[in-house]
Amino acid sequence: MQTVEAAGLPIGDGHPARIMGVLNVSDQSPYEPSVFADPANAAAYVDDLIDEGAEIVDVGVESANKRFEVLSAAEERERLDTAIETIDRVTGEAVFSIETRYHEVAAAALDANFDMVNDVCGFADPELPRVCEARDAAVVKMASPPDLERPGALADVDDIYDALAEGLTDKTIIDPAFGGWSEDKTLDDDRETFRRLAEFGAIDRPMLVSINRKNFLGEIVGRETDDRLPASLAATALAVERGADVIRTHDVAETRDAARIGDALGDRAALR
Repeated sequence: MQTVEAAGLPIGDGHPARIMGVLNVSDQSPYEPSVFADPANAAAYVDDLIDEGAEIVDVGVESANKRFEVLSAAEERERLDTAIETIDRVTGEAVFSIETRYHEVAAAALDANFDMVNDVCGFADPELPRVCEARDAAVVKMASPPDLERPGALADVDDIYDALAEGLTDKTIIDPAFGGWSEDKTLDDDRETFRRLAEFGAIDRPMLVSINRKNFLGEIVGRETDDRLPASLAATALAVERGADVIRTHDVAETRDAARIGDALGDRAALR
């Protein structure tokens, strides 16, 4: 398994699963506690995430929810100023990731104080991985078709695998894209992807998993979003055991503990 360094933070075999907290500067985000428009308040929230155990903080400037119209690169770029000012105000130490689908936004963020990129469209913009390579930056590739307006719109596990295995940089982290990214994707599809998580180790890149309070977990336990934390924590430990190297979550402190259980009692390296 190839280890990827993100601003000096090693991610992969031989290292604990890393916790990625989330900040949104888009008011379209479905998780209201993570949404901030004021950089000072946003920075205080990020410092709290870091205190709780987040080693990476992912900053979203646009909701990727399929219900909303896709912002242009210029519109995302306008929101980036708030994100840049926010991390300039943060006092804690973390790796800062910008969530985007556009190379122009990725370049502007990396040229400011961001350290890595979280591409929700899986390199549909072919210049995005090149921008990251030129700046020696880690980049998350989420499984998607080559379409800037259809993030995560793959349902079949084999199609997800094939999409993730193509066109990787040396510092790519793969993301199988859990959640309702398209109308065609079902909860059964998410469950099947989760069951087969270990297979993604053959791609030879670290894996990010974002399953926090997802619907496919809620259906299993019969709980609405607010009551799904226990299910998320159980799934986190299983995901780490099956090879997850980064866990993206809004529930940082609790998820860190669950990931530690997965690390201590599982064996990610043996699955590679």
